[in-house]
Amino acid sequence: MRAPPTRSVEKWARYFRRPRYAWFMRNSARFAIALSALLAACSSTESDGSSATIDAAISDAGPNASSSDAAAPADAATISDAAPEFDASAPWNLVSFGITTKDVDTGSNIAIAYGGYTATDEDSQAWITELTRVRLASLGVGRIYAVRGPKDADYSSREIGSSTLAAALAANTSAEKIVVVAHSSGGFVADELFTFASNDVMAKITYFNLDGGSWSMNSAMVAKMRGVTICDAHDPVAGNSENTSSDETLHASLEGSHLYTVDATGSGCNVGAGWCLHDTLIIDKPHDPATYDLALDYTDFTSGRHVVTSYLDQAVIDGTL
Repeated sequence: MRAPPTRSVEKWARYFRRPRYAWFMRNSARFAIALSALLAACSSTESDGSSATIDAAISDAGPNASSSDAAAPADAATISDAAPEFDASAPWNLVSFGITTKDVDTGSNIAIAYGGYTATDEDSQAWITELTRVRLASLGVGRIYAVRGPKDADYSSREIGSSTLAAALAANTSAEKIVVVAHSSGGFVADELFTFASNDVMAKITYFNLDGGSWSMNSAMVAKMRGVTICDAHDPVAGNSENTSSDETLHASLEGSHLYTVDATGSGCNVGAGWCLHDTLIIDKPHDPATYDLALDYTDFTSGRHVVTSYLDQAVIDGTL
């Protein structure tokens, strides 16, 4: 269980209202009564006395204090199925150039979001935060990383600190799954991570390339990962996302990869506006019907707009996430 060294009283109160602690808190009074009765019984019982008095003391504490309930509380199913408590109030911490991180829950899994060309730190941070709040936290993600977009559309400068991120992932032995989501030119940056990542790290990765690029991905890399899904988008009125053709080509070149088309029906994009549809991999209703607008589409999930998560749900069905 990860928890910061200091928290406000309110935060700790929220923490112990979680379902996993709720059973204990509800029954703490019964435990106290039972303990007092047990101590009294022990003090008045001969050293070779019967346990009947002690059994009676436990019974007096109420049915929920029975030994069987202690092993399997009545709401055990609720504990395992409960959605985690999401808290994004912690500050972002610098990992290396272009990469920031923070913990948002006690889950041990990791998620990394790679923004597209020109996406700022804040853009990628807002996107991965919303994606985790809506879906990834329920998949056990507690630590998130945000990677800014490359300064060149083809990432020719190789300026992002990918090797440092690979080392940080290797040092984290508690994570069972690492979800990597890369949009547009962010795919080029994600590829760089894969060239640095150890085999142990690669085996934990489920990768989603969202209408994005690639310069090093190959079938051997795919074989090392939990799963790889290449994603495009289609609106029956507006058409296809900008990189649909290259998405299909990339998928065909990667043995073992999956191809998933996001249903962008009702996107509001103009007919033939491929760059608007390009952002329906991020948000269901992009802000500019003619083209992409990373500053808004990565950050503004209000006014009936929602972060897109359907490719994650499909990966769960496919057994790769």
